[in-house]
Amino acid sequence: MKRKFLVLGVMLSCLLSLSACGAESQSDASSNSKYPVGFFNQTAIENYAHAVEDNYFENWYLDGVTPENFEDELYVSLAMDIDKDEAQQAYYLRGVDESQYLVYKSGYTSWYKALKELGYGDSKSLADNLSISDVSYSFDKDGKLVVDATIQGTKHSAIMKIYLNNEFEPTDIGVTINKTTGERLENAGLNTLLGMGMAFAILIIISLIISLFPIFFGGKKKKKESDKEITKKAMDNTINQIAEQEGLSGDAELVAVIAAAIAAYEGSASTDGFQVRSIRKVSKNWKR
Repeated sequence: MKRKFLVLGVMLSCLLSLSACGAESQSDASSNSKYPVGFFNQTAIENYAHAVEDNYFENWYLDGVTPENFEDELYVSLAMDIDKDEAQQAYYLRGVDESQYLVYKSGYTSWYKALKELGYGDSKSLADNLSISDVSYSFDKDGKLVVDATIQGTKHSAIMKIYLNNEFEPTDIGVTINKTTGERLENAGLNTLLGMGMAFAILIIISLIISLFPIFFGGKKKKKESDKEITKKAMDNTINQIAEQEGLSGDAELVAVIAAAIAAYEGSASTDGFQVRSIRKVSKNWKR
């Protein structure tokens, strides 16, 4: 019902100022035949933008409407087409159309979220602190009328973009805050730091999970052998191979090889510190 009153009010404002509309029709001539210049001109479009921001969004806000309770407060008036029979004092539901309800809900939610950054004093000064300062319109590539209205607040300004069909009904409404270059760079930097922080946090968590795998899924950890034990095993294997080898010419050569192996095990550069007096083969590994 309210949207019908809004369209009717815009049309009446244009009809009541036919001379102004006629004068502007030359400069505001539409390039799209679906939008008659008699209705879709600068004056009518400005009136519509003011009505949406001043009469709708601001009044809804002052009435306590929020994005959360929007359906409870405005679904009936925006989505249901109700007629009143004055004679019988009865109401009749002619139909339900949620398209306009959804458009206004989306637009009001966008305006509501931008309100804090726009800035205003308090509820009493809301109408004075928020105002439409500039309205322009154009046609997009699909031939749809696009209205750009600047909302001026105490802190920032914003662009309210309205897409209109040729029945003067909005198909989409959105509000975007105009921010300075410094504010945009600050937001970009914060987003970058937040993204990097999340990435590093995830990598740390993955690293911790991987480090816990041996505890939960691994068996008993094999004891690591010391360098001395490895050297001793290698020397034992060498001595056994030498003792079993048949190609040596005599005991003197065998003694020299074994002495060199013992010196390597002891970490000595020569065999002067000991003498090999006898060699015999045993059934178990050789030990010092």
